Amino acid sequence: MQIIGERGLSGLVKLMLDCVFTGGMAIFITLPWCLNLAFDLIMNTLDENYYFLLGFLYFTGFFALFSVYEMKKIFKNLNKINPFIMDNVISLKRMSIACFIISVAYIVKIIFYPSILTVILAMVFIIAGLFLIILSEVFRQAVIVKQENDLTI
Repeated sequence: MQIIGERGLSGLVKLMLDCVFTGGMAIFITLPWCLNLAFDLIMNTLDENYYFLLGFLYFTGFFALFSVYEMKKIFKNLNKINPFIMDNVISLKRMSIACFIISVAYIVKIIFYPSILTVILAMVFIIAGLFLIILSEVFRQAVIVKQENDLTI
């Protein structure tokens, strides 16, 4: 099976990211109704603040959608068999910043509505942000090596 390219595994992942982005946009647009439905279905959330959670989910949802959008750009370049370009380095750095912003939002949520899931998600986004910073540096160095090789040929 082909890994990289439009008909390979990376093409399938890009198609899945397109679906996630479209579904995420639909949820983002209908968030007040979705959250209201969730509150109606779960009766034990009476102590939760609807407007706090609505703002929190909009804030974190925006940065999550932004990360998915940047990931779509990376896979677009990857499917063109051109992964080592500065655009991908910039996208990875932007995604790391978005992860850190989301983790800060979860840390703020821990102050108002502590739960074990919130702590875990804050840690996951911190680790993801650190991983993306490292990966962007690896890609940056690969771009430099590729440019040097292009000049020697």
